[in-house]
Amino acid sequence: MSMGSTTGAALAQRRGSTGFFRVWHTLQMPLLATLAGLLLTSALLLVIQVNPLDVYAALLRGALGSVFGISSTLRWATPLILAGVAVTIGFKAGLFNAGLSGQIYLGGLVGSIIGFAVVLPAGLHPAVAIIGGGLAGAIWALIPALLLRYFGASEIVTSLMLWYVAIGISDFLVRQFFRDPTSAAFLMSVKVAPDAVLPSFFPVGNVSVMLFVSAGVALLAWYLMARSKIGYEVRMTGANPRFAFYAGLPTARRLVLAFCASGFVAGMIGAAESIGINQRFVSQFDPGFGFDGFLVALLANGSIAGCIPAGFFLGILKAGSMEIERTLGVSKSIIWILQGSIILFVSAYRLRDRINALFAHLTRR
Repeated sequence: MSMGSTTGAALAQRRGSTGFFRVWHTLQMPLLATLAGLLLTSALLLVIQVNPLDVYAALLRGALGSVFGISSTLRWATPLILAGVAVTIGFKAGLFNAGLSGQIYLGGLVGSIIGFAVVLPAGLHPAVAIIGGGLAGAIWALIPALLLRYFGASEIVTSLMLWYVAIGISDFLVRQFFRDPTSAAFLMSVKVAPDAVLPSFFPVGNVSVMLFVSAGVALLAWYLMARSKIGYEVRMTGANPRFAFYAGLPTARRLVLAFCASGFVAGMIGAAESIGINQRFVSQFDPGFGFDGFLVALLANGSIAGCIPAGFFLGILKAGSMEIERTLGVSKSIIWILQGSIILFVSAYRLRDRINALFAHLTRR
């Protein structure tokens, strides 16, 4: 065997081991946090004299044990993937989009208006409504982004406060101009046109083409963030703003761009819910996708593509929670405890890294 082939084999082996450790480094934290969350939840179930294995079996049975369960899992995974992508884009730029739900809300309003007020061909109508909702979310995200750029205002506070403003504006417009006259108990708009509805391709439930759009958006955002020049500038701005600024990167513009991109993805969620699930704008339609997006992003461990499996995992939890309550009499709030436990252990894991870094810095001194 020649020296060249031996060296090539060694390099290939080293590259393979490096790839394995890179994958393990990405998966280590979410896997350990999920395992710790399951153990903590199991301990709580044992305290109230409930078998944890029965609970988790019911969870999987409700989420994956039937066609309806699979449909419900996919239905929840669709917006959760997008919510995780929206949050992770902000994280990449060092931003915290706390007002994601407000952008979802406005996206839902604009998407439904396009659905019932604009006449378009059947194949084009849903796409225009989704894009319109995304633009509404991006414009709403632009406000805290500009306040951050020009006045140094915290994007966490401003975006969170604008969430309530978005709810007020949307409900007011629907109540004054677009309300369905047949709706008495609930505030909702008129139905969107049949050509604007996102049809379900599953035998039961509401699983639309948005499932593939969500996965496509995640992969596209991952590719652009990892391979494009703009993505590199956004990542550098988030990792070390001062270095990026003195390196000549347009840090301010990249912050605004990342925040608006996050808002665009959030607006897509609202539009898809309005023209797909509800087929109209319904007040308070968001069940908490904005906050769930942070859990998806944390489980993805900073990987935009990782939001796909993380979204499916959280979709399983949501879809199976009703089965737990129906068959075992255990409140589905146990799933909230599990989710909170996972967030707790993810935060503790990250805090451990910071403490270790601080300790190493102090010992060097």
